[in-house]
Amino acid sequence: MFVAEAPGAVDGAPAATLRRRILVPVSAAFAVLIAVCAAGVRIPEALQYAPFVISLVAFGLPHGALDHLVPARLAGRAPTLRSIGGVVLLYAVLGAAVMAAWALAPAAAFVGFIAITWFHWGQGDLYVLLALDRAGYLCGSYKRQRMLRAAAITVRGALPMLVPLIAFPAVYAGVATAATTLFDPAAAGQLTAIIDPTVRAALAVGFAVLVVGYAVVTGVLAQRAGADSPRAWRRDLLEIVVLTAFFAVVPPVLAIGLYFCLWHAVRHIIRLEMLDEEARGSLRRGRLLPVAARFARDAAPITVIALVILVLFFVLLPPASGAGASLGVYLVLISALTLPHIVIVSLMDRRQQLWR
Repeated sequence: MFVAEAPGAVDGAPAATLRRRILVPVSAAFAVLIAVCAAGVRIPEALQYAPFVISLVAFGLPHGALDHLVPARLAGRAPTLRSIGGVVLLYAVLGAAVMAAWALAPAAAFVGFIAITWFHWGQGDLYVLLALDRAGYLCGSYKRQRMLRAAAITVRGALPMLVPLIAFPAVYAGVATAATTLFDPAAAGQLTAIIDPTVRAALAVGFAVLVVGYAVVTGVLAQRAGADSPRAWRRDLLEIVVLTAFFAVVPPVLAIGLYFCLWHAVRHIIRLEMLDEEARGSLRRGRLLPVAARFARDAAPITVIALVILVLFFVLLPPASGAGASLGVYLVLISALTLPHIVIVSLMDRRQQLWR
């Protein structure tokens, strides 16, 4: 499994601090919102978009703003122009390729964006399962281990990407329309199959089988692994239950925005800061504010550049009026940034031995 000596490993004290003071409170807040929405309380539409607005400057967009420093941090040395330049070139090439895909085939580009985000958000949760929870039930022979970890990524990524489609097809289609019609007004018509009741029913059955199968298999393996594995498995299963209910009940734009900021981005920021010795020292002492301030300072320059690019997108791809249309422009930018970001995170996975 994830070895303690690997870069970014989280030992006992920081892991307990992070779980108690960040991860558990976020899960609890999600549970409260589930109860509020299940009780029939209507969330004003303007408030539903608030997390995406906040994500421009806090957590969401900034969480990838240290990618240019990752190769050097993984190697345990100071960044150089060469290491930074390689990441900049990666972003330029892959970002341009994504934008070309949107221009040539916007419907396919939207589906591709959903697919890579499914993988990436599952990828982020896998790190936490291994580095913080020491999920021994995801270990075993090389082949079995890879299958188990691929299953964990599939399940975790399906929660924010698939459950809202099953529960809120009209909103899902609206978001797809907002993004694709920036390039081709007729492109949205190519995605009508995704909201077909028969397709969604099949997806719901497949999702249920996937989750139950994952829970049963990993539960048996957790009992066999012993040590902390049963406790880690219970946390894993509880988070899956909470997130399933969260995306099935909470309005999807609000749910995805909160998940992006408070779940995925925060967990990635934790991973980044665990590569820094000073940040690890602060976490061992239970001091979170210096870590947050250090990240905000380091992420600010690239975040500002990303915001400038977003403004250019609004000039070049003027949306129709309304928050939903503006969200479409933001999602196109996020898609262009996500693919190179996945390459950097996959480099982290390799260096931190998440697959062996």
